[in-house]
Amino acid sequence: MTRNLYLHRSNQTKLLRSDGRARCRFCGTPIEFFDRYDSTRIPLTPEFPTRAVPQRMRWHLHRGVAYPGSDGEYCRIPHPAVCPAVDHPELPGELSEIVRVLAVRMQQAIQAGTFIPYQEPASEVDVESPEPEQAQDVRHIVAYFGTLRIAPCAIEDLQCIALDRRTGERCENGVYDVGEGAWQKVDIDTSQVAGRQGQMLLDRTQGQVWAWQLKDFHAARRWWSQRCPEHIDSSQPDAVGNEFVPFHPVRHDDFILDNQPTGYETPQHNEEVVVHEGPRGRTACARCSNSTVADVPEGWLCWQCNRAEKRRARVHQRWTGKRL
Repeated sequence: MTRNLYLHRSNQTKLLRSDGRARCRFCGTPIEFFDRYDSTRIPLTPEFPTRAVPQRMRWHLHRGVAYPGSDGEYCRIPHPAVCPAVDHPELPGELSEIVRVLAVRMQQAIQAGTFIPYQEPASEVDVESPEPEQAQDVRHIVAYFGTLRIAPCAIEDLQCIALDRRTGERCENGVYDVGEGAWQKVDIDTSQVAGRQGQMLLDRTQGQVWAWQLKDFHAARRWWSQRCPEHIDSSQPDAVGNEFVPFHPVRHDDFILDNQPTGYETPQHNEEVVVHEGPRGRTACARCSNSTVADVPEGWLCWQCNRAEKRRARVHQRWTGKRL
């Protein structure tokens, strides 16, 4: 069924509110996803009084896009910061009561059989950026100026997420363009690497991974929004959520490439080399010393002499007409 829904022209997001509502799969709390200022998405709670929320956890909305900080008496909190399924060793006292209330609701839902929590141990990163359901065995890392995100598949298989107005389904176009990037080794965030597993990862990779490095901001903007060239500036909403998630070295260890992928080189065009034999002979103006190398007819006049000749012809015609 086609959804005839359109966004207001002043709105900077393409995410419909009906598509942004969800429940945390770890605790069952209702949340709302919003597009962030950096083209990713973030799950936020309902509004809370700003005075009761620590400064570093305040978020607000402007034209449908989430930004850090507050713009008035109310703000929103990222759900991972208060998810009761996550351990919060340094949780500010102002938020402890919120976590306790959500934990009680989670336990009541579990006991009533209305909610079954996801069994894998949760972290704040898992709650904020859940892995896409259709993730494939091969997943490529995409980078731009130190920002690393991992796609749900190989870059050549990455599909546009816009809603195709003609079919009412997800756009079938690809995002990949061979001319917008190149495979390079990029540094990983070593602060995310801890423990024995992290040390083994650093020993193997030397702190670098192969990633598809985007060349400019316009390419990064299109890739991060996961849209094809046809839909990058379209107001069409997304058919599905953005499938990019922040790259985490330990979580995504299985997808790190040890060797540079091949077959992604920009095709070389064999252009015909034209050998010039030197400048042509110059043709002189029939009235003055000006000349040109262009092909001109015999008796050619330069622009100055041509203008003077036309002026003389007009004067002659005027005087000839008076005598008649």
